[in-house]
Amino acid sequence: MFTNLTHHPAITQEQHRALPFVSNTDLSRLADELLGRPQRDCAAAFAFGTHFHGATLEPRLFTPTNDQDPVDHRQRQQAARLAAAIRRRRYPRHVLYLGQAEQSYTATHEATGITVKVRPDLLIDSPKRRRRTLIDFKTTSCKDLPQFLTTVEQYGYDRQAALYADVLGAHRVVLIAVQKKASKGQEPQVWVVELSMTQMETGRKKYSKLLRCYAEQQMEQQLVKVLAKGFGGAKLVAA
Repeated sequence: MFTNLTHHPAITQEQHRALPFVSNTDLSRLADELLGRPQRDCAAAFAFGTHFHGATLEPRLFTPTNDQDPVDHRQRQQAARLAAAIRRRRYPRHVLYLGQAEQSYTATHEATGITVKVRPDLLIDSPKRRRRTLIDFKTTSCKDLPQFLTTVEQYGYDRQAALYADVLGAHRVVLIAVQKKASKGQEPQVWVVELSMTQMETGRKKYSKLLRCYAEQQMEQQLVKVLAKGFGGAKLVAA
């Protein structure tokens, strides 16, 4: 399904975002567009997510304070608390020790020719490289595990899991979710969820359809450019 897998071991998160290829976030935007959903302002969530992943995956490089910006300071403090809650659990602590964190890869989707980019939170190969596991850390506002399980499809976690697994040849995808806000007097709950074959197949259908739609949009845009050039640069709008 994917060819030309290329590892980009030395690039940063910012450099990864700058790569001119299709990401899972791009597919989310396309899904919103196709379904008529309004564009979402994700700036605050994006900033917090960056802090959370930094505190979880690279704690030695993460700065948990910001005296110059009270809002950012609170986000960093919360991210540090959630990361600490994760590391107090045995399995998350184990995979954090074993896994390669935030490695960037690109690959070509055979059916459409589109190049995609992925950057899994953690990638773990078995000693003889016979099995590959992907770990994805999530924060959630859910009150319990059953509620979180409903978000796997609702938020497209199944699509992201299938895309990353197919690009990287992974056999398992495990979500590790931590509550943003714990019950009074309690620590945030941490849930470990391995996606089922059914969930992976559903996610595979989703990303395949979106990549086809993305390719069709690209072809339409190229056609408009060709026609505009043929008509002396007249402004044309795709239907």
